Amino acid sequence: MILRRLTKHVKDQNWFAVGLDFVIVVVGVFVAMQVANWNSARIERELERAYLLRLHEEVSVTIGEQESERADVLARAKRLEKVSGYFAAFGTPQAIAPEPAGDHCAAVITSHIFDADISLPPTVSELISTGRILLVSNEALRMQIVRFSQAMGEYGQLRHDIQIDRLVLSRKYPEFIRLSPAARKESICDFPAMAQNPAFVNDFLDNTPRFYAYAAVVIQGRYDFQQQVKAALEAELGSTTGDAPK
Repeated sequence: MILRRLTKHVKDQNWFAVGLDFVIVVVGVFVAMQVANWNSARIERELERAYLLRLHEEVSVTIGEQESERADVLARAKRLEKVSGYFAAFGTPQAIAPEPAGDHCAAVITSHIFDADISLPPTVSELISTGRILLVSNEALRMQIVRFSQAMGEYGQLRHDIQIDRLVLSRKYPEFIRLSPAARKESICDFPAMAQNPAFVNDFLDNTPRFYAYAAVVIQGRYDFQQQVKAALEAELGSTTGDAPK
C-alpha cells in the first residue's frame, strides 16, 4: 500500500508527499528493528536469570551436601597433627599417646584416602561448553564463574598429584595396626611401637602433608570458592530483582 501510494505521488510530482512517505517508511523500519532488539534483549535477560537461579540452587545444594564431608576431613587432619606431635615428643614427659582405638587410629589408617568428588555444577559446564556464559551481563560474575570452572580443574589435578606414591600404612605395617572388620574406629593402633619405628614415622610423615594439602586446599578451598560464587550470585540476583534467593 505504501509503495502504491509512493508511486502515485511520484507520478503526480507531489514531492512533499513523497518525502513524507519516505520518512514514514524509515521510521517504521527503525521502530520495527528497535522492537526486535528490545525483545531479543528481554529474552536474553530472562534466560540469564534462569541460568543464574539454577546455578545458585545447584551451588547451594552442593555446599549443604559437602558440609559433613568437609567437617570430617578437617577433623581427621587435626587428629593427624596430634599423632604427629606425639611422635615428635616421644620419650619426653609431654608425649601422651592417643587411645589405641578410636578417632586418632582411624585417622592414621585413612591418611591415604582422598575421595572427595571434584566436579562442576551442570549449569557451569553448560554455560561454558555452549558459549552461553556470554549471557551473564555482569563481567565480574562472568569471570568468577569461569574461574570457578578452572579452580575445580586445579583442585582435581592437585588431588590426583598428591595421591601418587601415597602409602596404605595398615597394609605396610600390620604389626602396628589391627584393622577391625566392623568399623575403622574400632581398629587398634600401637602408637608407642609406631613412634619407635623410624620407617613407620617416616612413612607417616610422608602421608600427612599430602592429607593436610587435601584438607586445606582441596576441601576447604573448594568450599570457600563455592561460598564466594553463591554470594556473588545472590548479590547479582538481588540487584536485578530487589530480593536475592534464600
